[in-house]
Amino acid sequence: MSPAFKFYVAVIVGSCISATSPAEEVRPVSFVNDVVPILTKAGCNMGACHAKAGGGQNGFQLSLLGFEPDEDYDALFKEGRGRRLFLADPEQSLILTKGSGGVPHGGGVRLLKSSEEYDTLKRWVAEGAPRITPADTEFADIEVQPASGIVQSGATQQLTVIATYADGTKRDVTARSLFESNLEGMAEVTDEGLVTVGDIPGRVAIMVRYQGKISVFTAAIPLGAEIKEMPPERNEIDQLVFANLRTLGIPASEVCDDATFLRRVTLDIAGRLPTSEETKVFLE
Repeated sequence: MSPAFKFYVAVIVGSCISATSPAEEVRPVSFVNDVVPILTKAGCNMGACHAKAGGGQNGFQLSLLGFEPDEDYDALFKEGRGRRLFLADPEQSLILTKGSGGVPHGGGVRLLKSSEEYDTLKRWVAEGAPRITPADTEFADIEVQPASGIVQSGATQQLTVIATYADGTKRDVTARSLFESNLEGMAEVTDEGLVTVGDIPGRVAIMVRYQGKISVFTAAIPLGAEIKEMPPERNEIDQLVFANLRTLGIPASEVCDDATFLRRVTLDIAGRLPTSEETKVFLE
């Protein structure tokens, strides 16, 4: 067998293998793991839109934040006289035409036709809009990365959300997660998970929600002052407080008198000033 003939045989065999063995098989769209998170991210199952808790606009009612997927599937597939999911022509499904603004929608455009989310919903309808597929696996938990960090004033931090499933697989679900800052004056977060911190020093948390699971990113925004020394540590609480102050670059306050201490601690714990009687008893 000549070298040239061997070369041509190798080329033909290699072509056959690459044609029949794609690098990655397309995964069927999962109603619970794909469709419901898309609807949640788009705000479709929020109280002001189609959530049952808010009355469900125009008779289309979904469970709040997708907590009842079976009911949501019935609302999409069995109700609405078959218009919400049109298997014969997926792009004519109301879930797509209304969501993308193709027909009037009180909630406005929630899905861009050029988006991955639109394509995923269209593919699901084209696949017959199954409630369950053989490839479905149970969702287990989420993890936000990084979980914490020191972020300088005016800087940004991109968050990544990883979902873990019962079979051990992991997926990046950042694009379909919901983000919320506990103090928007200290830090803001976009729908894509990009955190921008302001110029107020301290600690701020970003809550991440996906399919009923919650994870939190905490950011330390340092003041940046030079910490030369701290008061002596007298207990474990002092250790934690002083370590936090060092991280934030915030000097410790001077030791205060008893009346000032009582006022501060009463405001912190009870949210009010101490009464005259409480002050008298404490100072005696």
